[in-house]
Amino acid sequence: MSVLSRTWYRGSLTTGLIVAGTFGFAALPAEAAVTADIPGIDNGQSSQIPFEQMRARIAEIEGDIQSFENRISTSESSITEPELPGQDTAAEIPSPGSAQDTGTAGLNPSQGTGIPAVDQFLSAATQTQTQPQTQVQGTATGVGTVQGVIATALSKVGEGEAADGTTVYGKWYEKYTGQQGQGFASAPWCDMFLAWVAVQHGLQDQMGIFAYTPSHAAWFEKNNRFSRTPHPGDIVFFDWGGSKSISAIDHVGMVTAVNADGTVTTVEGNTSDKVMTRKRSMGTIVGFGHPAYAG
Repeated sequence: MSVLSRTWYRGSLTTGLIVAGTFGFAALPAEAAVTADIPGIDNGQSSQIPFEQMRARIAEIEGDIQSFENRISTSESSITEPELPGQDTAAEIPSPGSAQDTGTAGLNPSQGTGIPAVDQFLSAATQTQTQPQTQVQGTATGVGTVQGVIATALSKVGEGEAADGTTVYGKWYEKYTGQQGQGFASAPWCDMFLAWVAVQHGLQDQMGIFAYTPSHAAWFEKNNRFSRTPHPGDIVFFDWGGSKSISAIDHVGMVTAVNADGTVTTVEGNTSDKVMTRKRSMGTIVGFGHPAYAG
């Protein structure tokens, strides 16, 4: 019985006894009097019972109630909550990872797909002995040279996504890195296009094999080949928000020319869903990666 219930019960009983005593216990039947340990009386005897005797009996009953409450409180305080097995160490359930919205930055293989980190792609790709056959036909003229690489990229201008949103470059990337069915076929493909160009010239180690543009830029920076000074053949990284932060990079292309007005001309995959050429100002450029071309 809770403290509130006991208090209500005690007050109700006391009040009832007083009221009953005042009116000569007329409303208290004999069987109820037995339960309360009060001698049963009838209406004819009510006036013969002194009021002080009734008050003494009420005080006695209240004392019994108090004693009963004390015993209940002692019993409740001695009861302990049983400890369930394993209750002392709650299992920590990891939150399910949410897919990152990469926009035009490309698929981040290190998050939410069970795919190895992007730095492992380059290693896996360079260890491949034979390049898988794909629908993309290479045009690797001037192998390893700046102009040869630019020519290969420009030869694909106008090509783009299929009606279902997939690209031959995304499908090629899955096969080349041994990660079929991991979502690259329909992922933003600007960096995968440049990976394909690199492989046509055997420049995997110089240009990098990546699908996620911030990781590609960080790779150049780690190798001390990243700056804000453009050269033809450089890999150019963009943040449409105008920051100069590698982590905020949205898009990537290749510099085909450095212009006198301070802009650069580029060739870019995944631009209006195609390979396109563009003229870009420095305002949206985070920096340039500088591959070590042969000439």
